[in-house]
Amino acid sequence: MPDAHLPRWRRPLTWPARWVNGASVAVGIALLHVLFQALAGPMAALAAVAGAVCVSLSDTPLPPGHVSRRLWPAALVTVLVTLAVGLLRPWPWLTGALLMAVAFASQMTLSWGPRAGALSFTGTLAMVFAMAGQSGTDPATVLVHGAWTLVGAVAYTAWARSVAWGLRRRYRELAVAQAVRATAQRMRSRADHVDGSVPLVAEGLRASIADDLRLADALQVARDHAYAARPSPHARRLAAVVLAAADLRDLLLASRLDLSLLGDDAPARAWCAEIAATLREQAVRLDGLADALSARVAPPAAEASDALRQRLSRVSVPEGDPRLVLVQSLAGRLGHVAEDVETMRRAIAEADAVVPLSPEQLARFVSPEGWPLAALQAQLNLQSGVLRHALRASLATGVAWALALALPWTSHPHWLVLSVAVVLRGSLEQTLSRRNDRLLGTVLGCLLAAGLAGLHRPGLLAPVFVLAVGTAHAFALHRYVVTATAATLMALLQPVLVDPASPPAVWERLADTAIGALLAWGACFMWPSWERHTLRRLQGQLFATLARHSEQVLQWQPDGAEQVGQRLGRQQAYAVLGALNASTQRNAAEPTQVQVPPEPLDQLLLHAWRVMALLGTVNQTLRRRTAHLDAAALQAALADTRASLAQALGPLTGPVPDPASLAVNHWPAEVDQVNLTPWVLRRLRALQRSEEHTSELQSRLHLVCRLLLEK
Repeated sequence: MPDAHLPRWRRPLTWPARWVNGASVAVGIALLHVLFQALAGPMAALAAVAGAVCVSLSDTPLPPGHVSRRLWPAALVTVLVTLAVGLLRPWPWLTGALLMAVAFASQMTLSWGPRAGALSFTGTLAMVFAMAGQSGTDPATVLVHGAWTLVGAVAYTAWARSVAWGLRRRYRELAVAQAVRATAQRMRSRADHVDGSVPLVAEGLRASIADDLRLADALQVARDHAYAARPSPHARRLAAVVLAAADLRDLLLASRLDLSLLGDDAPARAWCAEIAATLREQAVRLDGLADALSARVAPPAAEASDALRQRLSRVSVPEGDPRLVLVQSLAGRLGHVAEDVETMRRAIAEADAVVPLSPEQLARFVSPEGWPLAALQAQLNLQSGVLRHALRASLATGVAWALALALPWTSHPHWLVLSVAVVLRGSLEQTLSRRNDRLLGTVLGCLLAAGLAGLHRPGLLAPVFVLAVGTAHAFALHRYVVTATAATLMALLQPVLVDPASPPAVWERLADTAIGALLAWGACFMWPSWERHTLRRLQGQLFATLARHSEQVLQWQPDGAEQVGQRLGRQQAYAVLGALNASTQRNAAEPTQVQVPPEPLDQLLLHAWRVMALLGTVNQTLRRRTAHLDAAALQAALADTRASLAQALGPLTGPVPDPASLAVNHWPAEVDQVNLTPWVLRRLRALQRSEEHTSELQSRLHLVCRLLLEK
């Protein structure tokens, strides 16, 4: 590992992966523009660059093996749409029918999930570039333009594949570093809840869940890079870090369990303050580890692991206070957090690391790739939200095209279609957010374009265009207002690059964006797919996923295959909870008359996370402290809990019990922490139907289910 005291200029770049990716896109586009302009002239260069820009939408920080699977379909769509638009251009109404078909097919690609997000917009962007860049309508001109578009798309695909291969280790390090930073942020937000800085109600609950979901997303990106890599010491070290971060997430989720039993007097507040301070200190250590990964420098040195116990022991309490037993247990739990952070530090510092899973087992955690037809076929019914959105997008595109032809200005009719395409999303909440960002970004982009045109320096426009390409790409999924600003700049500068004497069509761009945003908002109410339908489906998935995960976790000394199943079940549970949280947020933006009441949904999420916390802490104790457990007693208790939880998470067969009547607020009396069996038994009781948390979870689940069925 390089020296930590190397001067900054000698260290590798520590930009986020998306910035590195955006820079590589901008450099690739610039090189292709210069190359094709030198070889074939400006018109061929613009066609080739258009093909490259369309394909670049799918060029995200990916392992090399995934790049071709994303970019080749984008290249095919780009060329086909470019040729079709050029051949039908003399007939505006046929062009409108083509645009509707492209919009429908593009949105249906969302059947394959998030990995198709860029592909769903590639056809629309190709249409815009084809209309803006083609200078003739005869078939020979169209074919030549399409050929150069194909050359540019293929050339950029080769560039992206080469860059992904060259930066594979860098992307891997940056992805794992981002997962570590997300873990640190989750640790800080958890500390805020522990000491009461942020109450875990309403907005605090949603912010807490949002941190959990950001961590889940960052961990999945890190898995895709670290687990898919070819076996090597570098890949094993990073895989060990990701595995430890996933385990650490379970400990963080369980960090608030039992804290309410401390009470609210001065000693309780002091204990919570010390626990929160310890979490924040560990978060600082995690930030140091992330910096070490990003900068390829030595991580911070190891720290003493008994500091928390010493700090907690200094809290003044009456002699014989029974809460000391609970405090000791909480200190042990925080000790496991420190152990996982130290595991991550050692994995980064050492030359190699031991990974408990084989490469084949790790590969099961990587996000699926490819385009199976079964995923598309599953959406071919009128109850599908994807199909309904595709129909809305197609009709809105047709209306936008007809309106564009009827408006007084017709020099850029495709701009109105583009505005509808980028603003109209699959839900009202997403459409409203995109509408606001698009309007603000368009205003900013128009101001920048007008300012650049006023400088009368044509040589400056091409570098600005390339910079806008990279900026739009880097911020597309993170801050769309920046992407909208850069995209507006690109659209206004492209005609000026062809004819430097032509002024940018600022007012037309503003008007088209405003009208398109209004059309997209109105289209949300055509064949709507309200979130109540999605929530009803997700609550069923939540039942099944939690039941399956509990069955996998509540095992005594599972073998290697069963441990892999536990990790996969945990990953699936977090994915369902993430989808449920996202649906809950979208539900809040819908009209009141179709909304599911938010309060039971918030409670559903809170208690679902609590069950995950209980399962996580049981799993951690069974795995880490086996020598301190009574095997005979726990095997029977685990079997009973599995059966009880299967019933609790299954269909409701009787009246929902009153959670308040089933509360159990006591803890084992053992002080020596040698025999931990009573603590595990208490967790198992907490997971059963007769315990407060699971009973309340069940009552909320069925309440939400009944509300959904009544809608």
